[in-house]
Amino acid sequence: MLDISGTLGRLYLGDLLEWLHLTHATGRLLLSTSDVTRAFDMYCGRIAFASSSRASERLGSWLLHRDLASREVLLRALVVSQTQGELFTSVLERDGGLAHAGLVDAGRALATALVSRLLREDRVRFSFDPTWPVADHKHIDLEMDCRNLVMQAAYRADTNPPVEAASQVPHTTLDTATLEALFWHIVGELEGELVDAADLAGAHRTFLAVGDLLNRWVVQGPPLLPVGPDDAERVARRLEAGRPVRLEDSPVLAWNLLALVNGLDAPDGPNAASADEAWALAGPDAPGWVRMILANPRWRRDSRSDCDDPFRRATLARVAAARKLAATAGLAEDVAITVAALPMVVLELVATALACSPMTGPALQHRCVHHLLPLVGRAAGTAAGLPQALVAAITLSPPRHPAARFARLVGMAAGELIELEVSQVEPLEVDDDLAAALAAARKAAERAVRARPEPR
Repeated sequence: MLDISGTLGRLYLGDLLEWLHLTHATGRLLLSTSDVTRAFDMYCGRIAFASSSRASERLGSWLLHRDLASREVLLRALVVSQTQGELFTSVLERDGGLAHAGLVDAGRALATALVSRLLREDRVRFSFDPTWPVADHKHIDLEMDCRNLVMQAAYRADTNPPVEAASQVPHTTLDTATLEALFWHIVGELEGELVDAADLAGAHRTFLAVGDLLNRWVVQGPPLLPVGPDDAERVARRLEAGRPVRLEDSPVLAWNLLALVNGLDAPDGPNAASADEAWALAGPDAPGWVRMILANPRWRRDSRSDCDDPFRRATLARVAAARKLAATAGLAEDVAITVAALPMVVLELVATALACSPMTGPALQHRCVHHLLPLVGRAAGTAAGLPQALVAAITLSPPRHPAARFARLVGMAAGELIELEVSQVEPLEVDDDLAAALAAARKAAERAVRARPEPR
């Protein structure tokens, strides 16, 4: 079966699922709306599993929301799954004591809820990948008939209408259609730049390939990132001394812990808005989880990169500036430094992904990073279940959000490796008190950059 993709109106989702059923299709179906991508694994024409790029719509959150398993059991299973390469459902059944039949029932209810939400959308972008190794991920098989699934989902959509009409949301998913439109928008901004047609075609392929890689990373579950060798050494020293790991030791590890503890999202449930809060939510298991992350070669990068030192200096400058500015925004210091540091984690991810692929000309590469940052930041932040404050800081959107404003202040004080998108943003009002705080923050950032590097 060939890859297929396109856009569906509200009435035709059932036709697509019916066609996949009739052709006994096996592979992964991705259905994207403006701000979320739902994934359906098909096996011989039936739905075998369902998931989502939104933390609240994944099986772990579904089980937590319905009190089918405790947060502690689900978190341990999530960490083991992500660090040991085991299927989440397999770990839950083996270590969490959940019955296989209960997991299947919960998965079927989740799949029905996801399709019912899709049926409320006016347009859905879809792609089907027949190469996705469904059989390798089929610990539980929902065995859902597509026609019955759509009927049940339609009934649910009709009997449980949304409380209020959804507001217009800009496209923030990393599906191919969104990336395609974004690339040509970027090319349009380069009017006057001379770009060879063959080079432009290569840049187009690169951009879509990088976007596809990032999309797979976001859709797969909590979007963890590999920790660099210098960070790993700093973290190991902290653990050996029996001390909590700080954000300054490894902002990437802080991102990973935030993605894990916030990856289980339920109404009124606890979440973490800082590295310290993530460590506290992990509780006594935190050191063990960190060791598991560092022991997995997937999440530990053994070789150093030329970008490691510049990004670390820039991040430490932002952290130092944030400490001086925290009071001006009414933020706790641990939240302030997390708001300051996480945008650099996403920037490093995007810049590294594009730098590892051929891209024509610095102007085009700069614009690609410039536009991908908020897109990847929102998609990854949603997949990680990050609080709105952290997503706003990463994306600088909405521009009037206190965290977005604070991130801009930190950038003013510490400088940026790349100019972030601040078009159509009102100028920051700086009174005498804020000007004094910015001056102190600039001095702190300069001291952090001048500090001698730690021995390796």
